[in-house]
Amino acid sequence: MTTPWRAVASALLTACVSVLPLVAAGPRATPVTQAPQASQASPSSPSAADIVSRALAAHGGDRLTSWKTLTIKGTVLMQDGIAYTGAYTLLAKAPDRVRVEHDATADRGRAFYEYYLNGGVAWTRRNLIPAAFDAARIQRWLDQCYGIAFYARPGVALALKGEAEMAWPPEIAQAAATSAGAPAAPAALTAPAASASGAAVASRRVWIVVATIGTDTRELAIDKETSRFLREVAGDTTRVYWDFASFDGALMPTRILEIAKTRQGETRTPFTWKTVVHDAPIDDWRFTEDMPVKPVR
Repeated sequence: MTTPWRAVASALLTACVSVLPLVAAGPRATPVTQAPQASQASPSSPSAADIVSRALAAHGGDRLTSWKTLTIKGTVLMQDGIAYTGAYTLLAKAPDRVRVEHDATADRGRAFYEYYLNGGVAWTRRNLIPAAFDAARIQRWLDQCYGIAFYARPGVALALKGEAEMAWPPEIAQAAATSAGAPAAPAALTAPAASASGAAVASRRVWIVVATIGTDTRELAIDKETSRFLREVAGDTTRVYWDFASFDGALMPTRILEIAKTRQGETRTPFTWKTVVHDAPIDDWRFTEDMPVKPVR
């Protein structure tokens, strides 16, 4: 049965689809380590709700929220002394279960990481040894399975911050070098004349929308021309999305860059999503291995 927030997302889609411009295949979004300075919204600017509704339509509308299970497979750049292209698997089961696997053994490595969320309980395993994990972080991974539809649900307050310019396309070579241990240089907030490879770099105009969920505030960048959801900033973590493809009617990114600020500095982790499958059977035990006992309150 469709949940209430999914119904509201569907209603927003219906209200705005008539004014949605055709989504053209455009250049790719550039990862940035901080939000660009947004110019103030003019009186003629669309509302934040309108911008999110158009993005919802551009990404497939109800197809973003109608799944019961989600299986994503691809690659992730990992660290275990040196850089490895590990195997990446995400298994999600609505409404509150997710398991993420990072497997460096697929590329000469020795580490195998698993991250779990089940009913608000989070934990991890490294080479089958369990440990605690940040529930808020893995909850964001589950939220991202819904794409922009997560921000079209009830209880999310939306405000338009303004417009900004994003450099375009991303410098993946820089991300890979950073993950391998090189210092991370802040990305330009406006388009430079050329990339490190010497190729010309364009730019994209984006709407900057601030989404507030309870006490949690996130900043979204949505392309003005295509209405594609290009970037979200949540706390110390930024995720950038590009190279979109349609999977069962849902337009989703096939390349993601996660930029996290930690005590040790900034880390950049590139992901590639190769397949996204909706509603394939997933056994419940996949979300319970070494699950800690939930504290009684």
